Amino acid sequence: MAYHSYLHLVSSYQQDRVAINGLIESIVSSLDRISLLTDPNAQQEEVAHLSKAYPFIEMLYSLDDRGKQLLPSAYGQGVTEPARRTLGQHSDRSHRPYFQAAHHNPGAITVSEPYLSSATHRLAISAVLRFNRNDSDESDAETPGYLVLNLNLQALIAYLNNDQLRYRFHPVFRTVYALIGSVLIAVSGLLLWASLQSLLGTLLTPSHIATDSFGVVILITLSLAIFDLGKTIIEEEVFVHKDIHHHGSTERTITRFMSAILIAISIEALLLMFKSLLGESDQLIQAVYMMLSAVALLIGLGIYLKLSRPEASTGN
Repeated sequence: MAYHSYLHLVSSYQQDRVAINGLIESIVSSLDRISLLTDPNAQQEEVAHLSKAYPFIEMLYSLDDRGKQLLPSAYGQGVTEPARRTLGQHSDRSHRPYFQAAHHNPGAITVSEPYLSSATHRLAISAVLRFNRNDSDESDAETPGYLVLNLNLQALIAYLNNDQLRYRFHPVFRTVYALIGSVLIAVSGLLLWASLQSLLGTLLTPSHIATDSFGVVILITLSLAIFDLGKTIIEEEVFVHKDIHHHGSTERTITRFMSAILIAISIEALLLMFKSLLGESDQLIQAVYMMLSAVALLIGLGIYLKLSRPEASTGN
């Protein structure tokens, strides 16, 4: 599964906070059995059942009124072995943000803010179900314990966006993009090497230095354009997480690709104009057409960027 940018994850959570918290509270409310606090088998059966329906659920454990873990953690499907080795029975979780929030919250269910999990080292959310002995007065109630359900925020966002299948294949897509980008960079290196050979040949036999120099410039220009294209593919699809549900990611990708094409077309148009000045008059009309194409692409890109802004879509 590809790693999200933490900023994108928190932003997605804040945007759909009400729906996410409502879903989490409905799941936790099904655990309202005080026997789960002290029954390890019941905890494991419950989390196994829940993680089948909700793959973002990672673990379930119980705490006493001081934040000490009562039983070994019960893990959901897909939790890796390193996560199972961190914090367990008798560990002190009283300093964790979800316990502090639940301890000072008179309500039965508390959903924490996103935090960095000590078990998975990824952003997580914990839902805490607080059990009270005295249900008539919750403010003065004695608390026999807390039941904590830990959820992976990235998997939760993917579940809500129905992206689980895409995330499974994302490593394959990244590998293909990395291969394509690397091949493009290799091709740009070959063109650059060919331009150096052509430059060396021009210096050794300078009989047609003007026209030969243009050939060198064309090779370097193609090398630059192809290298920028390969670099953009690797940066956008391999190194940086791309949120397809956020318009900014698509806008950034289109802008970078169009910029590379615009630069290549503009340079080629200038080279054709220079050739026309050296006597190849038939190149002038092609240079004009290429420059007009570059201008049209630039205008189209400007219109797209203007219309894709959030304020444009809202009519402000």
